[in-house]
Amino acid sequence: MAPLILHSQPFVFRFCLNENVKQLNRAVLTRLNLSESDGMSSAVFVSAQSATRCADDLNKVISSCTEFSIVRFFQAGEASTETQWAQFYAVIYPADLFDVVFSYWRDSGDGISTRHTNFCLRRFDYLQSKSTNQAFCTLPTNPIAMLNEHAMGLSTSGIIERDFIKSNIARLVQSEKPGQRRVSLEDIFLHPGGMAAINSVARALVGLGIDSGIVGFGYLYGETATILKRHWSDFKLYSHATSEELDELEASLKSGTCVNALWTDLPGNPTLVTPDMHRLRRLADEYDFLIICDETVGTFINTDLLPYVDVLMTSLTKIYSGFSDVLAGSVVVHPGSSRYIQLRDQLTISYEEKLFPLNIAVLRRNSRHFSERVIVTNHNAKAVAERLAAHSLVERINYPSVTTPDIYERYRRREGGYGHLMCVIFKEPANAVRFYNALDVCKGPSFGTAFTLSIPFSQLLTLAEQAALDDHGIPSHSIRISVGMEDLDIILRKISDALEKVEKFAGG
Repeated sequence: MAPLILHSQPFVFRFCLNENVKQLNRAVLTRLNLSESDGMSSAVFVSAQSATRCADDLNKVISSCTEFSIVRFFQAGEASTETQWAQFYAVIYPADLFDVVFSYWRDSGDGISTRHTNFCLRRFDYLQSKSTNQAFCTLPTNPIAMLNEHAMGLSTSGIIERDFIKSNIARLVQSEKPGQRRVSLEDIFLHPGGMAAINSVARALVGLGIDSGIVGFGYLYGETATILKRHWSDFKLYSHATSEELDELEASLKSGTCVNALWTDLPGNPTLVTPDMHRLRRLADEYDFLIICDETVGTFINTDLLPYVDVLMTSLTKIYSGFSDVLAGSVVVHPGSSRYIQLRDQLTISYEEKLFPLNIAVLRRNSRHFSERVIVTNHNAKAVAERLAAHSLVERINYPSVTTPDIYERYRRREGGYGHLMCVIFKEPANAVRFYNALDVCKGPSFGTAFTLSIPFSQLLTLAEQAALDDHGIPSHSIRISVGMEDLDIILRKISDALEKVEKFAGG
């Protein structure tokens, strides 16, 4: 039995409720004359649709005698940017169903952000509430005339920043290949997080009548697979993305198996394997299915993927922002897709404006140095990967230039690199423990930060997912490293110092 890697504190933003969100939930319960000691809880969402989807999940598990309510909190008066964003929806439910609600919160990306929460808290006493439950219809505790909009208003509507980000993405995502249609702002949809973007695409497919035939190719981001299983019970995963699995997929299609959409990550996380998009595109055209791709790890700067996909998704939280201080995601519809109109129209119809203006402003500010971040981290990460790969105690490195280099080269832009993310697998699990504990960098679950960040990959997964890692070719002692922008000599020194400490134990 391999020793356990040193556990980290529960710091994943979607895996726990921060104190600000808890405070808003408590304020809601207090206003409604409820309390957790009475066995009731609150979950706050930005939109009515989000709250309704959470309620739908509750409906699947509760008995008919169990009651829950959706309560709308809003500021009366003339419509403005402030009144729009002061509005939120609370699902009031029995506290013993917390796991059901939190599972939805965690996986959907529909949860309210910290900045938005703080804005609502500051204005909470000026909000009234409405619900089908008359007991939950309340008036503001402070008269609206006392509200100081100058002191409590928003510094921006977010519109200028939103359009800048969309224009930036449209420029960066455009293919280098000749004859490609231009991406317009109407082809790009911004969301309050990467999971929200992924879920929006899943809901759009359901809206198009796709009720079966969903496959994943390559090891998908954990919550992506969870979401696909929620929507489609027949979801099938080809987790290794090998040519043999492509043969298996093609044979299945030839035998009459219906595939309506294929999801993939390029490259995979943490496998860093690049799927053969040329062959997938040929199969998609022949058998009429959609290709949905998450390019977060690859980035717009490094990879040229739009010609091979119908929809491209990105977690802008990662290297596009670079500082782990804002959540956002994007969806781009390929204007050359044979189902372009259907996809764009459905995504437009179902779109929910949930990305808070102050978050958009932070994302706009952070994105100014996106290209520089990618270039510097490309350079640093390649050197780190080479240093680790050359060490005798290391079994292998997962990195695009190593795992599937010939395939990755097909999609690398002319000036692109191999990215900032890698996974190191030691020959002995005990040495992985020692290396991780000795590595003097920040430890955390995100990636794409301007600073180097490391995490034992298994800690990002549920126990059930950890148990299945070996089936996907991912050793449970894999250490994921997101290489930052620090001076390369400093990063390599820290890597070497950690390796030296491992050597001392291994040699002793």
